[in-house]
Amino acid sequence: MWRFHLGDDTVSGTGVLEVRRGPGILGRIACAVLGLPRTCTAAPARVTVRRSRAAGPAAGETSILERWERRIGAQDLLSEQVRIGERGWEPHGPLEIRTRTVATPTEVNVVQEGAVVRIGRREFAVPKRLAPRVSAHAWVETGDRARMPPRFHIEVRVTAPLIGEVMSYRGHMDEEAQVRP
Repeated sequence: MWRFHLGDDTVSGTGVLEVRRGPGILGRIACAVLGLPRTCTAAPARVTVRRSRAAGPAAGETSILERWERRIGAQDLLSEQVRIGERGWEPHGPLEIRTRTVATPTEVNVVQEGAVVRIGRREFAVPKRLAPRVSAHAWVETGDRARMPPRFHIEVRVTAPLIGEVMSYRGHMDEEAQVRP
């Protein structure tokens, strides 16, 4: 679980997710336009996080470039993120979602700190009430601590103003042996 969210190396896992598209017509349209997975009670899932290092914006800082490759059911979802320590940035066209990852020994929470719109080198903060919201929670249940391969549970939720819930998914992932980039 830690290696997926705060690790330095490439990591991969497989699991099963329950996927729910938002209940409203706007949520269903947004899912279709964005190519998000269909509602399913037990979608097979595979996630690979490929990482490389690059110089950070400040002297002496190292940023980690992450390429998240997700396959949920028959749908591929790709995203790229930049992370320095617990802070992350995930661009979606001109919109950039900014997060902070908070970890304890048994859980990881990805908390959205804000959103900006980038135009060239300029950025403009999106007011909280107008910004899409993304939250992620991963945890290890007591019975999973001794499992090999390691298993953890996840819950992700995406909402947007005027739409409400766009999509959510919940399930478990089993970490695979380390893959080479």
